[in-house]
Amino acid sequence: MPRTAAVAKKPQNSTGRSGSDVKAVELKVTIRPDQELRAMRALKVDEDTAEVRVIYFYDTPELALFDGGVVLRSRLVKGDEDDTTAKIRPVTPAKVPPSWSRVPGFKIEADRTGKKVVRSASLTEVRKRADIDAASEGKLPIREIFSDAQLGLIQDTSKTKVDFSLLKPLGPIRVLCWQTEHRGFPYKMTIEEWRLPDGEDLVEVSIKVTPDEEIEAKKRFDDHLRELNLDPNGAQDTKTRTALQFFAKASISPKKKK
Repeated sequence: MPRTAAVAKKPQNSTGRSGSDVKAVELKVTIRPDQELRAMRALKVDEDTAEVRVIYFYDTPELALFDGGVVLRSRLVKGDEDDTTAKIRPVTPAKVPPSWSRVPGFKIEADRTGKKVVRSASLTEVRKRADIDAASEGKLPIREIFSDAQLGLIQDTSKTKVDFSLLKPLGPIRVLCWQTEHRGFPYKMTIEEWRLPDGEDLVEVSIKVTPDEEIEAKKRFDDHLRELNLDPNGAQDTKTRTALQFFAKASISPKKKK
């Protein structure tokens, strides 16, 4: 079966230090469940102004990929291009072949949650909405919405093996996304609200800065959240882990649990 989008060729491995350096650090806080309503009011966001997305992850019911540091995700974006992403974390930037930095859609970033910093490599490519829908409904093999290049990145940067025959679509997650600015706070904030089928909401607030800004930005971000009466330490688990655990549990039939 032909690929659903143009497939970038996997770059040849190179030796020496990587030219793929961390270009941005994303500082993230998952809002505590007891503070979500307060957060949405304090952050001054409205559902009518949100960018709407629908996300699926692809993993085993035991979350073998996620636990092995690999994330496969598709994303439908209202009014914009839809895509799939292969992400590997953690990675050591110096060990990523520098040829990847020339591949469109590739990036290395760092996520900071509290004191923990995790560097990741990812490759995002545009996909047809109909193919993502078909894969999420089991009408198209999941392999067909991920390119050879995306799988090549996993092979180059992770020891985790991807067996598509074991993967299931985990979703859908309806996502509302806003970007907002507050007077006196110098960074643009991104707010995401993930809505799970059981009615639970997961809210994350983040800012993206350069590595040189990280320390000062973290202090100012924490202070700003405190001014909004929000806990800068946030919830114990990230929104991705919480959502994956929900769908993974739902995908296991009672028969398999025995």
